[in-house]
Amino acid sequence: MKLDLMNTLTRRRIRVAIWAMVGALSVLRFFYLTADFPNDSLWMIDQAKFTDEGWWCGAAVMHALTGHWYVAGDYNPAVALPVWPLLVGAVFHFTGVSVVAARALNVAISISTLGILLALVRRYTETETPALLAVLLLAASPFAFVFSRLAILDTLVVFEFCVLMLMASYASRTRLWMLASLAVLISAMILTKTTAVLLVPAIGWMAWSAMERKTSVLLPVGIATAVLPALLLKSYALLVSALGYGTDYKYFFNVNAMPDIDWRQTVATLFQLLQSGFWIDRVLYPVGLTILVVTVAWKRKLWSNPLFAAAWIAIAAQAVFIFRQQDNYAPRYFLVMLSPLIVIVVLTYDQLMTHSRKMSAVLVVAMAGSVIANVVMVGQFLTNRDYDFHNAADAIGAVIRSHPEQKALIVGVSGNQLSLMTGIPSINDGYGTEEMAQKVARYQPGWYVAWNDVTQEDHAYLSVYKLEKVASYPAFDDDDRGALTLYKLVRKTGSSSGTTPR
Repeated sequence: MKLDLMNTLTRRRIRVAIWAMVGALSVLRFFYLTADFPNDSLWMIDQAKFTDEGWWCGAAVMHALTGHWYVAGDYNPAVALPVWPLLVGAVFHFTGVSVVAARALNVAISISTLGILLALVRRYTETETPALLAVLLLAASPFAFVFSRLAILDTLVVFEFCVLMLMASYASRTRLWMLASLAVLISAMILTKTTAVLLVPAIGWMAWSAMERKTSVLLPVGIATAVLPALLLKSYALLVSALGYGTDYKYFFNVNAMPDIDWRQTVATLFQLLQSGFWIDRVLYPVGLTILVVTVAWKRKLWSNPLFAAAWIAIAAQAVFIFRQQDNYAPRYFLVMLSPLIVIVVLTYDQLMTHSRKMSAVLVVAMAGSVIANVVMVGQFLTNRDYDFHNAADAIGAVIRSHPEQKALIVGVSGNQLSLMTGIPSINDGYGTEEMAQKVARYQPGWYVAWNDVTQEDHAYLSVYKLEKVASYPAFDDDDRGALTLYKLVRKTGSSSGTTPR
């Protein structure tokens, strides 16, 4: 009796300690949101740190600044992906344009994911411990930490996926409203990011498993998870076209089309893909691969757990997509694999607790090692902060505002990002339904921003201007983007003034 009481008290203390750590790690995500993406990190090659925030928040930024979310001839991804801009726009209604507010929204979403993951894992385990471990592993992840502090789409997709998996686990013949809700929310997830369609098979598997995997329910599950979302998305596309945005909608999919596969590079691509998996977690990733081998070759009982199988379906689908990209992918593409990987590890632990205490202890050591290493890395990110890009944006904003005679409109690389950080409008220099020379003539920007120096292509579409170098600011750890350079655009004598939009 006394020993049982001591064990109970110990378990309670461990739970309290874990929740305290989760709470602390969650709060720390809100700290120093103006800091740059960590330099020299595992994920330093990801270009989201200087472009994607501006692209995905662009419609919300322009609406807050000008009252119009749409910029004719420019890159308007909100036409195809409206969910995130609508959320950010709602926040900007109260805060004004603010990179901190946009990032804080993403942090709040990432923290909400912890609660959804807790409920999801708890439904498929006999005790609370695996679910609690899942929350701790996700809260401690430096991968989730750095990308949740960027105002990009991936964190919201992870949240939506976990919500949909939880909802699918409650599907039944008597809850047809749940299947209808799945159809609507799957559509919303794909309208958040198109690649989220890769997660639909896992959701469908969960719903079918919740309905006892009977052949008779395959049709309603298929309609709810595939047919109805396809119809809703097609209806959205028709609506967009009817409103006059069809060109922008088609352009978005054209510019993001996947490249053709070079099958000669298959072995090299597979090796690179396997190596890149360490971006997810340096400890849990090899543990997950070991679990895959063991459960396929030997201990197959885990596959009867619907959540375990669904997690592998999600990972496999995303891996195929990344392989399809060959070498044209970024670390953030792996973010949706993190939660499924954690689910796989904690469900394996739950199974081992019943059948092999020694192996469960080994897995506990691995999870503890992951948490310790990850918390140390998060601590390093928080204590060794960089503000070069943030300071460069502030300085550029100050220069532009100090020249009221010059039109406050930026063109150039990272222009949309600078708009989010400074509240000064911009046009995109890389994408758009109009040629750059045509856009420049239409909007007549007053300022040009380049990484390091002006490219030959940019010289061509800016030929009517004389570029006066104003300043250059250090920015990132990438040699190609070591300095952000600001130029004043001065129209050359005798050049046409172009067409000014209404």
